[in-house]
Amino acid sequence: MSNIALSKNKLNWIILLILASLIHNNVSASNFFPPRTRLTWVNGIAHMPEHMSDPTYVISRAFGNVDVDYCFNPSAMTSESDYIGFVKDGVQASTHQMGRITPEVDSLVNHLRAALKLVGKSGKVIHIAHSQGAVITWLAARRLTREEMRRIEVICFGGAATLTTSEFPFARCINYYAINDPILNVVPSAVKALKSGFSFGDGMQQEIVFLTSRTGDPVTDHGLLNPTYLEAIFWEGRRYQSIYLSPFGRVADSAFVAPLVSTGIFVSKFCKFSYETTKHLVVVVVAFFEWMRELLRNTLSFLLNKDNERYEPIKLSHPS
Repeated sequence: MSNIALSKNKLNWIILLILASLIHNNVSASNFFPPRTRLTWVNGIAHMPEHMSDPTYVISRAFGNVDVDYCFNPSAMTSESDYIGFVKDGVQASTHQMGRITPEVDSLVNHLRAALKLVGKSGKVIHIAHSQGAVITWLAARRLTREEMRRIEVICFGGAATLTTSEFPFARCINYYAINDPILNVVPSAVKALKSGFSFGDGMQQEIVFLTSRTGDPVTDHGLLNPTYLEAIFWEGRRYQSIYLSPFGRVADSAFVAPLVSTGIFVSKFCKFSYETTKHLVVVVVAFFEWMRELLRNTLSFLLNKDNERYEPIKLSHPS
């Protein structure tokens, strides 16, 4: 009987630990069944098809290893040394700022609507835009309905335009700028916010956030995968996981994403990073299944009374 009591106490402690963990992480019933989401992103200038894979990979990892769809904003460049093509990209971005609609805008509208269809009426699309991608998103927003925008969150990094909920009824807008990003020279609304110290949208949520440079180099800081904006990507990734991923979906993330943030390893060291984090992930998964097996064994043992209880007849002593 003492063994039964011990197993029952062990089971109770396990249940209490699980409940305490859920409470500590603010997990409610809705977290177990979060709304469907889709992550999308659109690039800035000077991107060729082969440049899309690294940012897509990083965004996916930062947001909990979820699928990410990109809307490719093609470059006029034919190679990385094509400076004439680079200038053409810059001219096109300038015309976008003046309100010119191009096929890239129509492509993004179709891309966002396809994502909205996938998540359904109760789902959310999380849309990331970098540099020229932000002004393309700004133009695309003019072609979306209010109902469509209410189901889209927009996250911009070094955007050539700022998007705010006071202008568009998106579910959420946030614009990140490195304080020395050269793009600020052509975005008056962001410069105004920088001078005033803040910019709030509907509901008093800060929608323009300025970041201290992590490199000291303005050109480097404008890059999406360089340290300044990369840190903000991981901030957004943690927010996304806390709201839109179930608690079970975060187990793998704790083994995969945390080492990247803590060690400061960036894209150039992804091979070593992938090996190490995959190793940690395997350890976590194996430990989880070992824990589940032990819990199941103890539970069945307790319920079926196979090992812990054995009937012993009462022996009565007869007076001699």
